[in-house]
Amino acid sequence: MALVTSITSVREDSVSGESIAWNSPEPKLWVGNRSGEYAGMVEYTAGHFVATGPFGERFGSYSDVAQAMAAVDDRASGLRMRDGLLSNVALVSAVVAISVAGMSLTMIAA
Repeated sequence: MALVTSITSVREDSVSGESIAWNSPEPKLWVGNRSGEYAGMVEYTAGHFVATGPFGERFGSYSDVAQAMAAVDDRASGLRMRDGLLSNVALVSAVVAISVAGMSLTMIAA
């Protein structure tokens, strides 16, 4: 069996539209990366390919590497927060911080 050192997934993430890029830093191990973020990994062990997500959750064991990569691609994409949600959280946090600072200054001035 020939091991592949670099693969790019053909399937795109429904959230960001970006695919997972797969690299093999050592034999029998593939690490997925999407937009600079760790997306999961596939490891060949005990005669099967084990798919693991970005937070260490096991997605299952598969008979070939393509199935395992597809499992990471499918399951890991649902674990990511949407960029719009992150920007809304940041905006709300900024508004709360400014409000608290304003109330503190008002209390000091009084």
